[in-house]
Amino acid sequence: MLYRFFLVFTVCLCGCKESLPIASPKQQRSNEFIQSFHEGVRLKLKGNYYEAIDRFKACIEKQPLDDASHFALAQTYLLVGDLKLAEVHTLSALEADKNNLFYQVELAYMLRENGSFDDAAELFELISKSRIRNTEYYIAAIDCYKRAGNYSKAIKVIESLERVRGNHLEAAIRKHRIYTEMGRLKEAEKVLLVFHKTHPKNTMALASLVDFYIQNDNQPKALQMLKALVVEDPQNGMGFLMLAEYEYQQGNRKKAGDYFYKAILSENITVKESASAFDYLVHHKENKRVEVCIEVLQRSFPDNDTILTVLGNYYYKKASQNDKSRKQEAIQKAINKYGEALKINPNHFDLWQKLMYMHYDSKKWEKLRSVAEATTRTFPLRPESYYFGSVACNQLEKYERASELVDMGLTFIIDDPVLESDLLGQRGEAFFGMGIPEKAMVCYLEAIDLKAPTAAYLSFNLCMNMYQRGFKLEEALVLLEASEGLEQLHGVEDDSFYLLKADLLFALARYVEALNTLNEIDTEAKNMIIDVLIRKGDASAKLMQQEKALRYWKEAQQLGGSSRKLIEKIETGRYVE
Repeated sequence: MLYRFFLVFTVCLCGCKESLPIASPKQQRSNEFIQSFHEGVRLKLKGNYYEAIDRFKACIEKQPLDDASHFALAQTYLLVGDLKLAEVHTLSALEADKNNLFYQVELAYMLRENGSFDDAAELFELISKSRIRNTEYYIAAIDCYKRAGNYSKAIKVIESLERVRGNHLEAAIRKHRIYTEMGRLKEAEKVLLVFHKTHPKNTMALASLVDFYIQNDNQPKALQMLKALVVEDPQNGMGFLMLAEYEYQQGNRKKAGDYFYKAILSENITVKESASAFDYLVHHKENKRVEVCIEVLQRSFPDNDTILTVLGNYYYKKASQNDKSRKQEAIQKAINKYGEALKINPNHFDLWQKLMYMHYDSKKWEKLRSVAEATTRTFPLRPESYYFGSVACNQLEKYERASELVDMGLTFIIDDPVLESDLLGQRGEAFFGMGIPEKAMVCYLEAIDLKAPTAAYLSFNLCMNMYQRGFKLEEALVLLEASEGLEQLHGVEDDSFYLLKADLLFALARYVEALNTLNEIDTEAKNMIIDVLIRKGDASAKLMQQEKALRYWKEAQQLGGSSRKLIEKIETGRYVE
């Protein structure tokens, strides 16, 4: 409204360069009056409102009935927030020039702002009669009468508007709303239906009918109008969503999918709604549509972390379903989407964690180290990233850094024996890497003593390290045999367990026991069969059973064993370290 006042005032001034602004010429203005008025205008334009008010007041003292001075003063009071005095002087301006449309309009808007809805409505109605082609004043009068609770007068103004403009949309909708508020629902429905019959493709009328029928629990008619609405407005994503939800509730999966798909294609629904519709299509394996929707979502929400996360989740899930040839491609796409989402919003720990798991599963140690280090900077109190970082550093032979990360991670552990034991295990790995097996063994045993579900797995790793380094092999064998249920935990199969046990027995020169342990392995995995045969040959050779040893080695070669040592064993007919 301030802008409206300023615009009107400027228009008034533009027409009065040689004489005073719009005013009754009954009284001649003095030079002093003219000077005060123009000074007031300049001060007002500079923002010196209170000085401008003083100048306009001086004008009124000289000529109390000067409408331009009252109007200028009203505008200036409006700028300083004094609505009461602004209204007083607008009324004075209008009394001095009753036919001035600018004054009438400003007073009407001011009365509406002050909550004098009946007075404002009457004035807007009066203005509309002189400006019959301008629907703005009719609408303002209707709304003011409605806000005053004077529904009958509001309807009369609507009927006047209809006589002037015919079957007018805004008039129909306002009459519909008024009848609805009055509880006259049949008349409310009839108003919209009459307009709809004349304009069957008008989307506003259709949307109003949909809303009306929904509010009044008339589902069949709401659906009828909703279907007509989306035909006329294919960008109405909300309409498609409503139809999708209805069909889903009715158990019509295919129709629901059709509508969810169209809702996404409309590019006119929220991020949350888009993600939900996309997940529906993914869940029901509508793969062709999913691929189209991916392009639409990337175009509609190119910088939205939620959508990028949804797409990352899709590729992550897809990676678990694909064969090995396509798994890595899906994983890389998931990594890319999660990375893009984190650039936009790094405060998603779940995404950092997924990235770490994917690099861990793929054995991408340098990438895992980089992501883990970034995660510790973003979420320094979350111990998970310190664990992944220590794993990566141990694999990259950066043992001191791995140990540092373990120390930091342990300080943030709160009642999580699994993660605590895993971190202690990584500290043990770091000490083994640094050539300090005594300290490494202490760390591993401390981790095992926590009796977390990972205890057996940690025992296996400790025994493996001890075997590889020839460190306290007898103790390693005792510890391994004490690890009950090892083959059922964390992907350590019984074959690996027996193979390590056989290796320990062999290293301790207990060859018969090693052979007996190898005989317990029953596997169909080709690589495992080759390893078992080679080891049986080695044990047989140590027992001076050369023919049996040679037979085992040759069987291993026939299955695909091709190591240099295996070939040398076959050629020489004896065991080679």
